[in-house]
Order: sequence, then C-alpha cells, then structure tokens
Amino acid sequence: MTRGKRRRRSPTFLIALVFALALGARLIARDVTITADEDNWMRRAGGFTYGLLNGQLGRTYQNGHPGVTTMWVATLTLGPERIVQYADRVHNQRLVGRVAGFWDALVAARLGFAATTAALVALIAALTWRLFGPGPGLLSGLIVGLDPFYLSISQLVHMDALLSGCMVASVLSVLVRWQARGGRRWLILSGVLAGLALLSKVPALFLLVFVPMVGVVDAVCARRAPLPSRVLGGLSIDLAIWLLVFASTIVALWPAIWVLGPAEVLGRMAQFTRETGGQPHEAGTFFWGEPRTDPGPLFYPVALAFRLAPLTMLGMLLLVAFRRSLRPDLRSGALVLGAYVGGFLLMMTLGAKKFDRYLLPAVPALGVLAAVGLSHALWVLPLRTADHRLYRVPPRAVGLGVAVALLVWPLVSSSPYFLAYYNPLMGGGAAAQRTVMVGNGEGLDQVARWLNNRPSSENLWVASHSFDILQPLFVGSGEPLRDRVPSDADYVVLYRFQMQIGQSPRVLAEYVGQREPELSVWIGGIEYARVYRGPHLAAAGSRQ
Repeated sequence: MTRGKRRRRSPTFLIALVFALALGARLIARDVTITADEDNWMRRAGGFTYGLLNGQLGRTYQNGHPGVTTMWVATLTLGPERIVQYADRVHNQRLVGRVAGFWDALVAARLGFAATTAALVALIAALTWRLFGPGPGLLSGLIVGLDPFYLSISQLVHMDALLSGCMVASVLSVLVRWQARGGRRWLILSGVLAGLALLSKVPALFLLVFVPMVGVVDAVCARRAPLPSRVLGGLSIDLAIWLLVFASTIVALWPAIWVLGPAEVLGRMAQFTRETGGQPHEAGTFFWGEPRTDPGPLFYPVALAFRLAPLTMLGMLLLVAFRRSLRPDLRSGALVLGAYVGGFLLMMTLGAKKFDRYLLPAVPALGVLAAVGLSHALWVLPLRTADHRLYRVPPRAVGLGVAVALLVWPLVSSSPYFLAYYNPLMGGGAAAQRTVMVGNGEGLDQVARWLNNRPSSENLWVASHSFDILQPLFVGSGEPLRDRVPSDADYVVLYRFQMQIGQSPRVLAEYVGQREPELSVWIGGIEYARVYRGPHLAAAGSRQ
C-alpha cells in the first residue's frame, strides 16, 4: 500500500485507543474541586430542561453565550429528571450549590463532558491522519488529548472545551475537502461542527469569515491563474452547503429559535456580546504584576506561553526549523492552521474582556502543528547510527523517549490540579502568579476539608472570596466576602485572583501582612488561598 493510501484511512483501533487514553485522562481527579461558573451552568441546564419538559421552549434560551451544547450534554448525562432540580423555578436555595446532591450531580455530569471532549480529540486525530499522515495523526491525538490546559477545561461543566474541539475539527474537516480533495461529506461534517461550536459560544463566529477565506485562497493557489467560472461555481456550491448545514444544526438543536424566531434570539445574543465581551471584566483583571482594566495586546501571547506544554512548544519550533523540507501539501495545511491560530487570537485581542481560557480554541490547533513538526523531525532522524559502537541507542528511539517524557510529565507533576499547570520554561506557577491572573477554584477543596475538620464545623460561618465555589464543599454556612468582614464570621478566606486584582481592599489591608493565616494552600509554586481567624472566633477566644 502506498503512503498516500495509508494516509487516506486511519486504523479504527488506533483512533479508539486515542479516545480511550483521552477519556481515561479526563476521568482522573474529576471529583477534586469546583471551578467558577460550573454552578451557573448546572442551574442553566436545569432551566433549559425545565423549558423542554413543560413545553416552554423559549426557556431554552438561558444565556447569550449561548452554551446550548453545554446544557444538552449536562441534560443527556444526568437525565432530565435529575438536572431539572437545579432550575431556579424548582429549587428554593439562594445558591444552587446548596441544593441537595449538587456536588454528586456535578461530578456525574462531568462524565458527559469528559466523553464528548475525548471524542473530539479522537476526531481531531483522525482528521489530522487524513491530512498529514499516520505519524502526525497519532501524535496529535496524544498531544491534544493530554495537554494539561485543554484536559483540565475538558473535565468541567462548561463551554470552552466543547467550543475549542468543535472549531478545530471543523477547520480540519474543511481542509480534507479542499486540500485533500475529499468529498462533500466533509463539508457536511465541518458545517455540523461549526454549528455546534456556535451553539457553545459566540467566538465561533470567527469560522464564518475564516472558512470562506480558506476556500478562496485554496482555489486561487491550486490553479495559480484567474479562476474559471466552473471553479467559482464549485466553490460557491461548497460554501452554500457548508452554510446551510451550519444554520440547520443551530436551528435543529436550539428550540428557543422555533418559538422566539431567529431574529429575536440573534438579537439577544448580539446584545449580550456587546454588554459582556465588549466591556472589560467588572472586577478587573491582572497582568504583568498589577491590576488592570484591559491587559492589552500582549496578554494573550504571554498567557498562551504560560499555558502551553513544553512538548507543544518544541514541536512548533521543529515545524518552523524543518518547514522547507516539508512536502507542499503538508506545508499548506500547516499554514492554514497557523492562520487560524493567529486570526483567532487577533480577534480575541480586540475584546476588552480577557481571560486565558478564552484562547483555548487555539490550543488544539497548536497541538496539531506540534505533532506535524515532531513527526517530521522523528522521520528525518536516522533509525540507527552509522557506527553502533559509538552510540548504543538509536537517535530515533532517543527522540521518541524524550517526546514521551515531555508528554507525560506535565500531567504527573500537576495531578490532581491539572488547571494549576504552568509552563516551566516560563518559570512555572511562581512566575505565573506574578504575571497573569491565576486561580479558578484550585485549592478551595483543601480549604473546605480543613474547615470541615474544625470542631462544630457545621455551625461555622465563613466569609470567603469565591464563596460560590467553596460552599458546596463546606458543611457550614457563610457568605461572599465583600468590602468588610462581618462580625459573625468565624473564618475569613482569601483567594489568589481576588488578591491579585485587589478585591475587598479594606479586608486585604486588614489581613494580608498584618495577621498570620491559620492555613495557606500552595499548589505548584502558587499560594492559592489563605484562611484567617475571623472576628467572631477571635472574640470567643479572647473571652476564654
């Protein structure tokens, strides 16, 4: 069988192995902590299901993100009867995390997100195999599937991992059609994935510009002459099919459009995008050692460098180094993926509201590019040395060993807090906390465990940063920490990112550097949380 034929088909069992490995990694430590917004998405999924069960389809519009895929995955994983308990119209709790069984339901819902994102990893590997060959295909599955940043977000009841996998798989599918000369079924697959991406989050609108540009550029470069009407007609049909499938997917899976109409739904989404993405985060952010409203154009390049794994960086460097020796078809595919990454990051930089997870759709594409670079570098290494007496280990085996070590080490070193991994080439967590905003719930599980072990813990009252994350894990009660510590607070919990942006400044001035914490939580060189004795407990102690 020729190399070209081998590239056209990927062995099912190898892609299944990639899926199993990606899924297994996503099931590790999924029950450790809670992250910001997961409670909101459980609540929204409950409201979504409430609308379905009661024939109130307009209620399937829960948010302008819009997060429809997130709500579908949560509903299908838990079942409608279980998830509907977390709808605002069903529970009577001030915070949804206080609903009975919330923590167990959240952990169970994460299974669906782990399986869905693992399937997207396997699809990316299969498409990469089809475009670039077996080596890049398998390596892309491993690099993307085990990337600590993408893996950590994939474990959550959230939107960004679904958005990222669908966007990159959509671009790869359309490349199979236009660069690998696949049939139009690949356009259908790409359109479905693009529709799912937009149902996940608004930044997928980038594909509405990028995909047609890829089609036009590919048609021009392939012919190197003025395009005949036949070629333009074929491209127009391709784009029409893609857009039709894209729109049909959105309409089919979002019942709110059926009753409210597309104009109303799109209008709400546009207003939401203007009010959120177009404005800085209301609490501010942190960059380069100080709180800022808008961290500026350098934020995403710096944040990306901190979030990438060393193997991904190495692979991209090798791709650049060996670019001239790549076959033209491989080089053109890599250029398209590079343009996707650059264009997406540029689009996100234009927005005033910036967080590192907003750049996640670039990470799987960078993983594919790294896989192409690593595979090519390993291919050009000799299978064995000319003089085996000088070198006992073949160079290609050494290269594979280094790649495997760099692949596995980030997960081993950061487990069970994969989200706390920061690139050691950039200085790791210690440098990250001085440079970018860190902390999305990591370590609050340790705070909750410590509080739960205090005497009469069920009677404790805690004032805490990120209380919505802490309270489902804590047996006592409490409230979010505001500008003053309430007099009835037994303990005060300060969290890293709020300390970085200077939230609750009076409290920070009163406690940080002035009092000794009862507990400090350190993970990967970052101090994530501090617990201080509060006024109520301090007063009780002074009376004894």
